[in-house]
Amino acid sequence: MHSQNERLLKRGWEVLIFYAHSNKPNDPSDWEPLAKHLFRVAEQAEAFGAPLEIAAAAKVAGLLHDLGKYTPAFQARLSGSASRVDHSTAGAKLVFDLAAKADDSWVAALIAHAIAGHHAGLPDTRGSDDANLDRRLAGFDLAVLDSGHRDIVPERAEGLLPAFSWGTSPDALARQLAMLGRMIFSCLVDADFKTTERYYESIGERTKDRDWPALKDRLPVFLAGFDEEIAGFGPPETDIAAHRAEILATVRERAAMAPGLFTLNVPTGGGKTLASLGFALDHARASGD
Repeated sequence: MHSQNERLLKRGWEVLIFYAHSNKPNDPSDWEPLAKHLFRVAEQAEAFGAPLEIAAAAKVAGLLHDLGKYTPAFQARLSGSASRVDHSTAGAKLVFDLAAKADDSWVAALIAHAIAGHHAGLPDTRGSDDANLDRRLAGFDLAVLDSGHRDIVPERAEGLLPAFSWGTSPDALARQLAMLGRMIFSCLVDADFKTTERYYESIGERTKDRDWPALKDRLPVFLAGFDEEIAGFGPPETDIAAHRAEILATVRERAAMAPGLFTLNVPTGGGKTLASLGFALDHARASGD
């Protein structure tokens, strides 16, 4: 599919190219084209979401997350304007129009939250301040977007609802939807960060701040350090210390279970942090990761 800009260029018309990120002000020779950024983020988010069975939802989030950059105001910001521009509400609003099926509309709401919060964090749906999603959507007019954004937006968004075994009780369903929303958010944020990082690396403006060894190579050191830390506490001398030791021992025994989703319900002060870390290290060793 040819973009609108490509079609216009073939006709010899002057076009406005939209960018996602800039480098030198007023010299767009090495700026990142917005369409390329959106497609790359969508592809990366889709890959992140595939093992979680949320690839379709993650891809839509990636395609729409920066649609608000299809405005002269944001392009002026890339050239040095100090004016603040809301570039995340547009995609959050548009996603509702794409999900025609009732089941997909549930997930569209989660995608909207992820898009609206992909820089600032997940917003409340409603509340007393103007940062809540309902007010942001109500106050945003999609007409401010350049028509070029239509080359990015699919005609509809389908298959967004994962084929999970959904809970039958309201509480169980609410927990699952909350987790689903956070997973979509995570796929989008990580994909956006990595894609942006690769762009700035390609123009020599950024170097990765990490060159970490594989976990399997460091795992023996981590396990030895953890065991040394736990041994330093000595034998339990109080009832609460005894309970903490029992909780830790129990979760470490369960670390040999097959990989999956695990929960730990322990009251405040019960040693959840160390118990979870011990479980994670033992589970990594048991699963060969």
